[in-house]
This record gives sequence, C-alpha cells and structure tokens, in this order.
Amino acid sequence: MILIAGGTGTVGRILVPMLLSDGLKVRVLTRSQDSAAKLRALGVETVLGDAGRDGELRDAVSGCGAIVSAMSGFGPTSGSSPDAVDRSGNIALMDAAAAAGVKRFVLFSIRGAAPDSPLPLARCKFAAEQHLKNSPLAWTILRPTTILETFASVLRDSLNQRGAAVIFGRGDRPINFVSAADLAAAARLALRDPGLISAELELKGPENLSLNELAELLIAQCGSGRMLHLPLPMLRALAALATVAAPAWGRMLRTAVLMCTTDMSCDLEPDSHPGLKLTMTPASQALAAAIP
Repeated sequence: MILIAGGTGTVGRILVPMLLSDGLKVRVLTRSQDSAAKLRALGVETVLGDAGRDGELRDAVSGCGAIVSAMSGFGPTSGSSPDAVDRSGNIALMDAAAAAGVKRFVLFSIRGAAPDSPLPLARCKFAAEQHLKNSPLAWTILRPTTILETFASVLRDSLNQRGAAVIFGRGDRPINFVSAADLAAAARLALRDPGLISAELELKGPENLSLNELAELLIAQCGSGRMLHLPLPMLRALAALATVAAPAWGRMLRTAVLMCTTDMSCDLEPDSHPGLKLTMTPASQALAAAIP
C-alpha cells in the first residue's frame, strides 16, 4: 500500500492514477469528503484526516510500505499555511511513518529550499528535508522548480473571466517551469528504483519562459485574449494590504513580488543523477495535454 498525502493536488491528481495503472494499491489522505468519494469511485482507498492530527495520521500510515508527500499549505484555497503543512505536517507524517514501520518516504520539496530563503515556503520545506534525513526512513527528496500547471491555471482563469491574462510586473523575467506530469513520473520512479534512496533530485523543465511567453502560449491555445500587466509598485501595495486582511493571498502576492525581482531561471543541462531517466516535457506540449 502506498499513501499519497496531497493526492488531490496538482501533482497528486496525476500520480494517483499513474500508480493505479501500475497495479499498485493506493491510499490518499484528504480533508475533503467530496474528494474522498471521487477517489473511492476510482478504486482508491481514502482516509479522511489532517496531517496535524496524530490519530488520523496513524490510520493513514497503517499498513503502508511507502509514502509520497506532495501536500502543501501554500495556496490561498488550502485553508492552512506552509508552517502548518509543509513543515509541521510533513514532520508529523514522517514520525507517524517511522513509528508504523513504513520503509520508503518520497518528499516533494522545492528548488532553493534553505534555512535563510526569503520565501517562507522554502524555509518550511528545508525543515522538513532535514527531519527526513535524520529519520530512519529510506528517503528521496524531489526539488522541483516552478510547477507549470499552477501558474497556467491562474492565467487561464483570468483569460476565461476577463479576456486578459493578468501578469504580475513586467512579466519578462525567465522562469523555469516544470510539468506536473513529469513530477508525478519522478515520484513513481523514486518509488520503484532503490538506486534513488538517499537521492536529492533537482527537477526542472527543459526551457526557461517568462510569464509573457507563457501567457502567449495560452492565448494562442484559447484563440483570443490579451495580456494585462499589474505594475510592481501596485503589486507590493496589494501584498501589504492582503497580508493583514487576507493572509493567504498576502502570502501569494509576496511570492509574486519575489518572482518579479528574483532570478528563477536555471541551467538547462540534464540532471546528472544516473537514476533519473526522464525526458522532461516542453511547456507547449504539457499545456496541450493538461488543458485541452
């Protein structure tokens, strides 16, 4: 049995059917009754629970041989926070797994995870990484760059609702985007390959694209639309206001400011780890598959 924490998220929604197609038994930890019902209809075992509740975690990990944690409290609809989910929730899940005799643990972290990162999510992910490395679990850490589908869905929604892709700042800084399907494939490989135990894998897409270029791809796919830029000073002001009035959105907007002012590109040389045998998908191809 493989437990997926975050099985209803951007990566988890792809990983769950992928593992089912391999003939594996899959269990998903979710807080949503509706999501649980849909998963059960697909033949997925579910546990209703929260990573912050020890009893529910014990039920979730019981009888499992491996766990993939793709959960995050970053988004504005998560109902939580990176500190509660990405740090404390992951640490609690690791402790429950170790106590239950689980053998393998695959953690989705983030590129740039570090104790001094300006991004709170990256600091929380780093704390979870360190706890995992010091645990008795056989671990693999996956560090993706920016997930393509997360930002594509935001731009696509604004195109559908306003006829314009709303872009933070000038939108001209290159960003490395990686496909959620490629991340799911990496997790699947990590579960299969003992050569990836104790591996820290940097997962990146095959190209660096600006938000303007990403918007152009989506506009072409939609057949119409335009770009609407939100100036950086206005973005900073909105982030400051939202931090008080709507903390989750404040967190998102502060991250958007960082994206406008920080180098989020990376070199495009293939990963040198011998066990990582994946061909990463270009953005146009990934978008065509994810958003028909």
